[in-house]
Amino acid sequence: MTASTLNDNFDKSTIADLVAKYGSSSTTAWLEFARYHIWVGEPIPESEFPPVQGYMTSDGWIFAWGNPLVSSPAALGPTARAFVKFAEQNGLHPVFACVDRDMEEVLGEELGWRTVSCIYEDYVDPAHLLELTSPDAKGHEGQHVVKDLKKNLMRAEKYHVEIAEVKNTEWTTEDKRAVEKGIEEWKASRNGIQIASTTLQPWLDQEHRRYWLARVEGKIVGILILTPVQSNTWQIKNAVSFPDAPKGTSEALIFNSLKTLHEEHTSGSIPTASTPVNGVSAPASISSTVVEPPTSPPASGMFSPVSTSDVSGISTPTRMDSPDANSALDDENRVAVTFGISASPELHPVHNLGGWKVKALSKTYKHVASSAKLINRGEFRRKFDSDHKPMYVCYPEDGFGLDGVNTLFKLLKK
Repeated sequence: MTASTLNDNFDKSTIADLVAKYGSSSTTAWLEFARYHIWVGEPIPESEFPPVQGYMTSDGWIFAWGNPLVSSPAALGPTARAFVKFAEQNGLHPVFACVDRDMEEVLGEELGWRTVSCIYEDYVDPAHLLELTSPDAKGHEGQHVVKDLKKNLMRAEKYHVEIAEVKNTEWTTEDKRAVEKGIEEWKASRNGIQIASTTLQPWLDQEHRRYWLARVEGKIVGILILTPVQSNTWQIKNAVSFPDAPKGTSEALIFNSLKTLHEEHTSGSIPTASTPVNGVSAPASISSTVVEPPTSPPASGMFSPVSTSDVSGISTPTRMDSPDANSALDDENRVAVTFGISASPELHPVHNLGGWKVKALSKTYKHVASSAKLINRGEFRRKFDSDHKPMYVCYPEDGFGLDGVNTLFKLLKK
């Protein structure tokens, strides 16, 4: 049975709606249905709709990517047990990657799995960033963090880079072709091995997404794509400067989209997953079905620009972990933007792991992260004074050693 046959067993638009309302930066990757497969569990009382989990599989492993989609955290435990049963019934070794603290506690405490913190999610508070970059911010504590950002924004202005949002109804055939040509040139300009959980597909899930274009003298030189992930939170899915773009174009795209979101939110006009972006209604009910595991691994993709891909990597204390953290995530009256997940230089055990096994796994992780240059991906995000939220990789007691790590990275490698 082929992957395309499997992926016809569910309503793709319903999955996209659920991702927009209940998802995360990891679950937006599931919408690449040629690469990810979808498991839909039986209805459970803890969730308003049957739980949904996206996954990849290869060589006897099944990698659940991000938290399952459920309407309440109370449904995470029953969903995890049902998915693990599904994996074991099909002779597959389960691993959960890129999950949050709630899911980590379920797997580590209720299921007794081993859990590690080797990744983090980068969030930006647009209000905080605008405050730091305002003309009145001179001498403001923390202003030095955005010094490089301000320099690049000035460069973009110097070269007359113009940024504007393009609504779905405003796209012309010529502009779409220019974007596709720019992306092809950008891909051709990249060197080395690329590790990523998503590819750059500009028109994927276009109904939910928002677009900003950068132009110089009318020519398109870059694109930014935002996608909703829960109320008041957006993901920078892609932000690409084409090869002929002036320096600072990516920063200008991101800064202008953040400014727009902040202005909309403070005026009360910002769209959310529950108030459709482009005429898309709230999630429809999803039928209960189980999509069987594929007989061959999903197709691979290439690196998402501006490190918006979800790959393993932290766990050092950050501003977001502090009780005084200036984070939009803790304030329903603020909008938050996520870059997605970055790799940490170190791997730290959380539940049910210690001794020589930690040293062995840490050595393996450091080798892979270094060779694939995963650590470098967080550098760009720091200039926006992003907050770090620790994320986790979880696996059963019988292990996730070199074989499992190599299998996962083979799936993520272009």
